Amino acid sequence: MAFFKNFIVVVILIGILTRIALYLYTRKIRRDISIFLAFFTVGIIILPIVSIFLGFDIAVSEYVVALIIWLLFDLIRIKTNLPKKFK
Repeated sequence: MAFFKNFIVVVILIGILTRIALYLYTRKIRRDISIFLAFFTVGIIILPIVSIFLGFDIAVSEYVVALIIWLLFDLIRIKTNLPKKFK
């Protein structure tokens, strides 16, 4: 049960960090590119810190999974500009 409590906190933490990075990146570049930049930026910053303090197994089992969940969530939310005949 403790794993799920930790995972929920991790998902919320990663969500906040990716929202901040996504906001900062979308001010300068396109949204589809900024999604991947936010994913990699948060991953590069947070994974070494978690690996040092909590361990590599926790970093992979919780933080990488949360990063992938938020990446997929953002990719699903991309609004594409399709021609009218495809809408």
